[in-house]
Amino acid sequence: MTIIIYTMSGKSLNEPTNREIRYQQRCQKKRIEYQTIERSMRAEKRRELANEVTDEISMITSTRRRIPTRNTRNSVSFSF
Repeated sequence: MTIIIYTMSGKSLNEPTNREIRYQQRCQKKRIEYQTIERSMRAEKRRELANEVTDEISMITSTRRRIPTRNTRNSVSFSF
């Protein structure tokens, strides 16, 4: 009868091995890179929306300036 005994390479069950630490660091680095990419994409979308809103507001204000409005205080009405 053969008995196989496995030993842990870490000092204790709760302490990660060097390999596990390196793996966790690689995963964290990938997550940070992904978050950075997502953050820049969201910022670009916000800038595009802000530009669209700015263009639309300037178009509306320029249209209002071209349309003559009738001011009732300055108008004169005659009744016969």
